[in-house]
Amino acid sequence: MESMLILWIVLAGVFFVVELATVAFVAMYLALGSIAAAIVASLGGGLLWQVVAAIATGVLLMAVTRPLLKNRLEPADIATNVNLLIGKGGIVTIAIDNDENTGQIRVGSEYWTARLPEGRIEVIPVDARVGVVSVEGVTARVEPR
Repeated sequence: MESMLILWIVLAGVFFVVELATVAFVAMYLALGSIAAAIVASLGGGLLWQVVAAIATGVLLMAVTRPLLKNRLEPADIATNVNLLIGKGGIVTIAIDNDENTGQIRVGSEYWTARLPEGRIEVIPVDARVGVVSVEGVTARVEPR
């Protein structure tokens, strides 16, 4: 019986190490189930009860806590540099001409390749103010302001 207790404790340790390596919130529940099985083993429970304790504890804890942990620990949708650019104003540093495939703007301290939205044929001169309406790859689509 003592050998089963040691086996469950070693198994719990292995699962904890796997959880630290993967951070997937799965091996942690197997480790906690192994600890429950070790407790049953230390109380003299048979192998069947140990396995039932391990499975029941792991599944119950996973069902109750995993959704809460995932929601709390997964990164929220945070606007990145590109998303933050939309709606901002900029200054034309190289004239924007879709026909000539030229154009650059400065937004704050950043420089972006700039084009007018598809179908626009006007030329936006240097030093004109524009607003960013979308970003496609590394190209800002802009409208005059």
